[in-house]
Amino acid sequence: MPTVSVITPFLNAEPYLEAAIGSVKGQTETDWELLLIDDGSTDNSVAIARRAAELDSRVRLLFNADEQRGAAAARNLGLQHAQGDVVSFLDADDLYEPDALASAVAAFEANHEAAMVYGPSRWWHPGDEEQDWTESVADLAQRLHDPPSLLTRVILLQRGHVPCTCGVLIRRNVIQTVGGFEERFRLYEDQSLWVKVFLQYPVFVTTTCMARYRQHSGSVSASASESGEYDRLQPHPARMEFLKWVSYYVKSQHVYNRKLERALRIARAYYDAPPSLQRKIDRLAILFRHVVNEFYVRLKPRLRKLLR
Repeated sequence: MPTVSVITPFLNAEPYLEAAIGSVKGQTETDWELLLIDDGSTDNSVAIARRAAELDSRVRLLFNADEQRGAAAARNLGLQHAQGDVVSFLDADDLYEPDALASAVAAFEANHEAAMVYGPSRWWHPGDEEQDWTESVADLAQRLHDPPSLLTRVILLQRGHVPCTCGVLIRRNVIQTVGGFEERFRLYEDQSLWVKVFLQYPVFVTTTCMARYRQHSGSVSASASESGEYDRLQPHPARMEFLKWVSYYVKSQHVYNRKLERALRIARAYYDAPPSLQRKIDRLAILFRHVVNEFYVRLKPRLRKLLR
């Protein structure tokens, strides 16, 4: 059995897939398997994946279906076939840093209670690297977080960066217990699994930069931002639906926590109506947080240039 199962769904990823595969093969941790899941590609992606599987027995090619079912369904198919003790998720347009898997495996070995390990990712702008920035986890890192603290702080109150898909590893037996990704979501499908784990299990946060998260106009998040469905720094329709699901899921698990309930109320303040006095106070708190976050994101690249 491999130590790590890497799951990579792809859909018409011909320009990126070979590099993503190469970043797995270049890992300092060599005890892995790579599951490549086609979601109905019509370009040369399948040929690239098939060739990789022919050249390396650790690589397997799977087919999601005859139709496009989305990244969540593709990852869930990969989970059904995964054999590793822990599972990671690398999208076809992203790249692992060379020590990503080794660092996470070491963190699991040092923290046996941890169900999940995650670290920061570098937001990568190929050809325009001056815009690059790496997520900060300074006040969370190198320690174990008991549930549901990260759900409250990171997912709901957004006091910290939500881990990118490429920055996460989870024990396979934990995923089998909580279930995989929620296939109803095209956006937030990754966070649906984070919610399930954060709610019930300890999580270790590492300072190791795990991956390069490629920024390009053809990504799902970029397309959703263009349409107005998604905004990383502002309230938006996709998050409203996600928060409704979070509320339902927490209730279904019979978890009652005052801080968690308050965080859910604050997170939903922009979306619930009518706006009572408490809702207005909550909305002001969220607005302040978004202003601070946006200021930080916009100012950081400029400060880097000035300090050179």
